[in-house]
Amino acid sequence: MRVTGAGDPRVSLDKTLPGKLPQRKLCQTAAAGYSSYGNQIGLATGHVAELYHEGYIAKRLECGAVVAAAPAYNVRRECPAPGDAIILLGGRTGRDGIGGATGSSKSHNLKSLSTMASEVQKGNAPEERKLQRLFRNGAVTRLIKRCNDFGAGGVSVAIGELADGLHIDLDAVRKKYEGLDGTELAISESQERMAVVVAPEDAEAFIAAANAENLEAYQVAVVTKEPRMVMEWNGAVIADLSREFLNTNGAVKHAAVRVAEKERAELAKTRFGSLRDMAASLKCASRRGLAERFDSTVGAGSVLMPFGGKTQRTPAQAR
Repeated sequence: MRVTGAGDPRVSLDKTLPGKLPQRKLCQTAAAGYSSYGNQIGLATGHVAELYHEGYIAKRLECGAVVAAAPAYNVRRECPAPGDAIILLGGRTGRDGIGGATGSSKSHNLKSLSTMASEVQKGNAPEERKLQRLFRNGAVTRLIKRCNDFGAGGVSVAIGELADGLHIDLDAVRKKYEGLDGTELAISESQERMAVVVAPEDAEAFIAAANAENLEAYQVAVVTKEPRMVMEWNGAVIADLSREFLNTNGAVKHAAVRVAEKERAELAKTRFGSLRDMAASLKCASRRGLAERFDSTVGAGSVLMPFGGKTQRTPAQAR
């Protein structure tokens, strides 16, 4: 599903906030990019909604959610044991996405394209589709004790969360290009990557299954008995942190919060004076054109289609 929030895209371009893109440009470009990636990875999108409110003018809302289910017998929930292998699979690692998790919450302007573009991850939809195909194979998922996807923090987080004790070999991480140092390899947020924990005797079988889907898979770390996260690069230890310290989540933070009282009188007013006003409102506008950019049938598993009924115009509502 995809739920977004934007200002009125019909507003004249000369009313665009200084240093910002027009709402029309944001709505159209975001929908094109989101649907392109989702359709290519083979994800059925059953619900697409866009909310229009002046509160989204300065900061657009983009919310995507994927719900998946698997037979219980295909899922293992086990604690990693010393000696277990940690395998990285999927795309290679580059500088794209470094600082992306924090950069996405910063204030942006037209200069951001030249000063912060590298914080945006470079997507590779066909690579993600291979990962989805691999994880649909029950014989493969039953080999996995624990797994994590790569998001904020890259290797340091995705692998760092898998076990209390870890020895990570950053030299083993395959790169998109040469020149990355240890820190960049540790925190890059390059997409389409997964980390899995398997027993040492299962590592070869897992790697073979990944290779069969044309995915790169290789061991980059091992679970250790001592509760410390150790990272090694160029033959030297560049990070050696205790799990006790990592579990503190950093310094304690305090913030003073003042919740402003809202004027609620507007909520009691009649929203529309006539059916003409209602029909002209964005709140009641059809989202069918937007929804049809997204493939709702891929995988042949859809139960409730986005639009049905006698005239094929009724949004799906699960009851």
